[in-house]
Parts: sequence; structure tokens; C-alpha cells
Amino acid sequence: MWCKSYYAQSLLYSPFCVPGVHGMPMKVDLSRIESESLGFDEKLSLSPDRLDEDQVAGEVEVCLVGTIRPMGDKFLLDGSFRASGPIACSRCLAPVPWRAEDRFSVEYRPGSAAPGEGEFVIEEDELDVAFLVDHELDLEDVAAEQVSLALPMRIVCDESCAGLCPRCGANQNVEGACQCEAEIDPRWQALQDISGSSSAN
Repeated sequence: MWCKSYYAQSLLYSPFCVPGVHGMPMKVDLSRIESESLGFDEKLSLSPDRLDEDQVAGEVEVCLVGTIRPMGDKFLLDGSFRASGPIACSRCLAPVPWRAEDRFSVEYRPGSAAPGEGEFVIEEDELDVAFLVDHELDLEDVAAEQVSLALPMRIVCDESCAGLCPRCGANQNVEGACQCEAEIDPRWQALQDISGSSSAN
């Protein structure tokens, strides 16, 4: 088991948390956290449309663990995640098992502190800064963001993967799936034409 249950059970009845669709808390009301830290330990599923539908081939299971600490009008979230799910092969689109785990730290600031429209400069130490909406922290959004950052640029089912046929779209790794005739290299076609002309004479 990746996730423990004692945090989840305590959060279920916590006045800081808003229950999600399945009864588990997905949103944390940060406006009610004054001085003490709040821990969470959640197991949830992310659908492809929450991540990248072109890359993710099915539900991604995520274990999200962390602590939220108040820092004046800001909040610091230190956490970690473990994720597993099917990722589409970049050549043939077949699902490939994928796992990832990492630690992260994000500073959340009031929505009123968010920069307005137009161009603005982001300092290097502000790359892990986010802005709150209505003082609520959606743990599913946190999980989706961290998993999205961890997704590989490309993944293949096998280094020898032949990919999809560019003409019919069939998986060329499956014997008999593609019925297209092999294309002749135009450089060899010219030689065949010359050979055919010579034979005719």
C-alpha cells in the first residue's frame, strides 16, 4: 500500500476540508489554518483529460502525501507523490506501464497577490509559486500538476518498435495488421525502369 489511512480518516471529519465526489476531502480551506500545520495523505485517480489525453492512455493512480504550513499570509506545501498508469508509446500508441515518484515544494500566495494582465518578470526563486482562489487548495489539482511535470517527453514500448503505418495507420508490430504493399525507393525505381526498357529491346 502506498498510502496510509490515518490522515485520510482524520481529514474526512476535519473542518478544514471539503469532501470530494467520493466522500474523501479534495479541497482544503486554508483560511481556517492559523498557526498549526495540516497533514494529508490521499490516494486518488486522475483521468487522461486531467493530464494529457494524447500521452496518457488510462487512469493514473496517485498517492499524494504532504504538509501545509502557514507563513503569514502565505502557505508552504511540502509533499511527495507516487504515480502509476499507462502511457501511450510515442511510436505505436500502445499503452506502456509507467511509474514515477518525487518530492515537491510549492509556496501558495493569496489570489490578490497574483500579477495582473500583461508581461511580468518571474524570479528564479518564484518558479514554485502558485496563487490561491478563495483560499481553497484543491489536492486533485496539486496531484495533476505534479504528475504532469513528471510525465516523460516520450516513451516507447520497445526500442525496436516499428510504429504505425503512415498510410493505413495499422500497428506494424502486429503481424498481418498492415496490408500495404512495400514502397519502392525512388532511386531503385529508376534502375528498374532502365532494366525493363533494356529487356523490351
